[in-house]
Amino acid sequence: MLKVNETVNGYDIAELLQGESGIFEATAPNGERFQVISRSGQSITNFRPVREHSAQSSTAYTWRVRKIGELRLEQDVQR
Repeated sequence: MLKVNETVNGYDIAELLQGESGIFEATAPNGERFQVISRSGQSITNFRPVREHSAQSSTAYTWRVRKIGELRLEQDVQR
């Protein structure tokens, strides 16, 4: 499990987030940034571009993923 502000790099974003839960900032190989919501045991829940345009050019071929937050409710609470 990644901790908040921890960063990982890899070729496949789905593999990087496998088993992870939380809110992530993902940077594609071309430099485009996305906010990703992932729940443990499920596919990526939400994948949307971050509208801040970066003028930086990236020559890397890997995704960079940083955890930026935890989900508020990780499991259903039964009362």
